Amino acid sequence: MTIRISRADYLRSHPNASAWAELAEATNAQMRITPGPIELEEGSFKGKRALILGAGVAGLTTAYELLFHKTGMEVTILEAQSRTGGRCLSLRTGDTLTEDKDDALFGSEPGETQVVRFEWPVGDSEPYLNAGPGRIPSAHKRLLNYLREFGVAVEIYVMNSMSNLVHMDTGPLKGKPRVYRQIDHNLRGWIAQLVHEHASELIDAPSLAIPKSQQKSLAEKLQSLMVSFGELDDEGRYAPTAGNAGFENAISRAGFDVLPGVAVGEIAEAIKLQDLLASEYWAQTRFYQPVDFLWQQTIFQPVGGMDQVQRAFARQVATLGGMIHLNSPVTSIDWDAKKREFVVQVAKIGSKETIEYRADYCFSNIAMPFLEKLLSKELQGSGDKSGFALPFKKGLKAVYAAQARPRTNAEGKYQDKFLAVTTKVGWQGDRTLWQGKLITHDHEDDLKLNTLVAPDSEEGVVPIFGGISWTSHPIVQIWYPSTGYHDRKGVLTGAYNFSQTAYEWGRKPVSERLDMAREGARQFGKRFGNGLHDGLAIAWQNMPYIKGGWAYWQSVGKDAVKHFNILSQGTGVHDAKGKLSDPVFFVIGDQLSSLPGWQEGAIAAALNALTRMARPDLEIPYLEKLPDTRLLVEGV
Repeated sequence: MTIRISRADYLRSHPNASAWAELAEATNAQMRITPGPIELEEGSFKGKRALILGAGVAGLTTAYELLFHKTGMEVTILEAQSRTGGRCLSLRTGDTLTEDKDDALFGSEPGETQVVRFEWPVGDSEPYLNAGPGRIPSAHKRLLNYLREFGVAVEIYVMNSMSNLVHMDTGPLKGKPRVYRQIDHNLRGWIAQLVHEHASELIDAPSLAIPKSQQKSLAEKLQSLMVSFGELDDEGRYAPTAGNAGFENAISRAGFDVLPGVAVGEIAEAIKLQDLLASEYWAQTRFYQPVDFLWQQTIFQPVGGMDQVQRAFARQVATLGGMIHLNSPVTSIDWDAKKREFVVQVAKIGSKETIEYRADYCFSNIAMPFLEKLLSKELQGSGDKSGFALPFKKGLKAVYAAQARPRTNAEGKYQDKFLAVTTKVGWQGDRTLWQGKLITHDHEDDLKLNTLVAPDSEEGVVPIFGGISWTSHPIVQIWYPSTGYHDRKGVLTGAYNFSQTAYEWGRKPVSERLDMAREGARQFGKRFGNGLHDGLAIAWQNMPYIKGGWAYWQSVGKDAVKHFNILSQGTGVHDAKGKLSDPVFFVIGDQLSSLPGWQEGAIAAALNALTRMARPDLEIPYLEKLPDTRLLVEGV
């Protein structure tokens, strides 16, 4: 099944939801708060040790900043997996992927192992699937700045090519996929025609309060605007046409049934307004996600895969003297009250023994729900004069409760936990499936000319170069590769879904997920769906040591903002006399940022923690409202 809900419907059901965080101006005005990330001073932590638990982007950022600024801190990263990056994962031929059998945080057994078997034809670029983050918005300046400093090349990620397809399984437009531009420009044309026809009445609307003396002139300007905005004819009508001789006044934004070129070209017939409205395409699909702020062009991706981000950070950490221990899952985090230092135990792979690490500061890039069993009772017990600060402990317990709540509420409806669920599917296929057919013409001189043409059965279909096709099917979307357009093969994201749909997919064997993904792909054509091969499926809620895609703070309830603000400050540890030290334990990662689900959020959380450590007299600014990831990440 899939959950179809428009943004308007979601906001009606969740009137307090917001895609963006908001500062608590009144609160912050009464406090001493940091104006932003503070640059660390050279030698400021000489002789001190920092343990960073988890080599995700936040952990790597923390290590890099401590080392780059020559603070004197001894930096060690403990990473449970055999690689760095956390959810920043790109899969290549020969890689293996093993989920746990379920989404339990502890005690789950390994499930089946998938092997990446993408073909790599000679002359093609290396195929890969970004199984985690796949795009970098141009507004994410800190991440882009790091990539520039590290020499990581980036290229354009195409969010929408206008040639992408839209499929719906109900309503008057069901069945045959429609080209994105047809829906977009037809609706624009009809709206423009209505506004043109009623321009005088609209300008006279009481809510606009436009003086009578200006209304006639402005109504005429509004009509002129609508002619350009909706591609209307001189009489204000929307009627797609090839125009008069010379095509100088063609109305053709919505595209063609037969492409102009060798053929004369046939303008696509307009989709009726009543059919567009009755289809509810905006509710059946995430059609308008490409115009939301984070997905507006220009969007980037690292050349060669998103894992170039974490690899670059890891190289910098190693070069600057940091230590990264892989295959080092943390089993406990304790506190030596006598020496005033953290004691972290790490499982020694292949035995029942553990390895002990000690440090003055601890930065946890572990998903917070895991801390319930990792932190000692002394640190997170209920006492108000022992262990961590009491408000910090209450914040952690609220997160634990949100993760522990059942998947269905009292009314029997599905509900998300703190760690949001999400699944992806990747496929490889011949690019002719979406870019058109390559016809080889043999000439008498044996010169072979490869010409990109659409076969007769696909007249009018514009080749797709990047972007996303949308569907009401549970796969939700298909991402086409935004690079290597002349390659023979390409890797697509064949499904990317969330919430209840993703949870149900994650409970199924990989083969069943791939079957459902292929079924979804066939909605865009049987040849297309049947031509995809070497599929991979990943349910992030089942991934060891991760168990989710991002933090869903709304699951914490009415005090979520309060707990978020407290946890963002880090915490000290009480001494034997009940005195609380300056902050020495910090939670980092996008889970504790105003951009959950984004690498920029992970970086921001790391910089906030470092600022708090450097200036314990200043607090991280408090928020009044937290972002809702269903709006911010899922694009509802």
